[in-house]
Amino acid sequence: MTRPKSSRTNSHPSLAAGLILLGLLAAAPARPIAAQEPERARPDGRPGRVAPPEMTTVPSDIRDGAGMFSEEAVKKARQELERIEKRTGSPVLIETIDSLEGEGIDRVAARLARRAGTQGIFVLMARKESKLEVLPSKRYAEAMNRPARDKVRAAFIAGFRERRFDEGLAKGVAAIEAELTAARTLGKVPPAEQPEPDAGRAKDSFPPQAETSTSMPASAPATGRDDPHRPDAPAATPPPSSALVIRNQTRLTLEGARLIIAAAKGKAIEKNLKVNVAVVDDGGHLLSFDRMDGARTVSAYTAITKATSAATLRRPTGPVASGPQGPDPLLNLSLEQAAAASGGTMTTLLGGIPITVDDQVIGAVGVGGNSGEQDAEVARAAAQSFQDAVRKPQPAAKP
Repeated sequence: MTRPKSSRTNSHPSLAAGLILLGLLAAAPARPIAAQEPERARPDGRPGRVAPPEMTTVPSDIRDGAGMFSEEAVKKARQELERIEKRTGSPVLIETIDSLEGEGIDRVAARLARRAGTQGIFVLMARKESKLEVLPSKRYAEAMNRPARDKVRAAFIAGFRERRFDEGLAKGVAAIEAELTAARTLGKVPPAEQPEPDAGRAKDSFPPQAETSTSMPASAPATGRDDPHRPDAPAATPPPSSALVIRNQTRLTLEGARLIIAAAKGKAIEKNLKVNVAVVDDGGHLLSFDRMDGARTVSAYTAITKATSAATLRRPTGPVASGPQGPDPLLNLSLEQAAAASGGTMTTLLGGIPITVDDQVIGAVGVGGNSGEQDAEVARAAAQSFQDAVRKPQPAAKP
């Protein structure tokens, strides 16, 4: 009788199967842990990882949960908010929801703002109830006070009232920029917020209808005596007197020019106008220019010419009168011909207003794009806003 062959492997089939399985697992390529974690979608739909929960500062963004705006409008507004944050250091978060579910919008806004973790300006829109709330954190209570919030609300609602939500979004963002720029010039905007490890701080940053303001480091707006682009600029000291030069002149700065433009845009939004705005120094040299969306491009050159003419002639632009009878058509025609010959540095069109400080012309603002009277009204409002900002008493510097 022949005995069947045997082997150690055949006598232990379970052990053989385990060895084969271990070999296969060892040969399989290891998968990185990061690849096994699914990436969460950002609120705007783009891929990206959610910030750690301890981050209390989020960048400016638009979260259109209610689908009120078109994709193009959201994209454009997001770019504007990012630009505003870079310029002013102020994060702005705009969020839309379908319904308040019976709650007050102030409480819902405070809860969503704390949940989002933003430390700047939070704007909430409820589609079903047609309500809107502008809520600043405690850090920005002074920069975005009640009058400023009312202006921002009015800008948003101006477009929403006629169901033109994209237009209302653009107007609201422009109004936010105007108010933050003005507040920054007055030293009301706090330094840029930095991420903090303690997430508990965001808990009380957005109380419903918060009206309390906190003390913030504030500085007087630059008057041109020191170069604002030089952080190491020494304090101004009286130089020795000399009959050969004029010293200690007040000059318009780039920050001042931006304040004028922001004020002009705010007035234009209030009047439902689209304007081109130019600001020049006392020699007629361009400092800053801005064209609102929808403004006539041909009026850009006109606005610069108006500003140049007002600065160099030291008077508002407009028809020149030869006597008490009123403007002389022949005289004004001659001036227009002279302006053309000089390369467009003079004009008799309305809309150019000189900027004066202490009875000294330090520059001018020119507005173009509408009727002469409308352009002049916007320019006068911008010049007056700048003068009010300069005259406003500033807090004393800390020792």
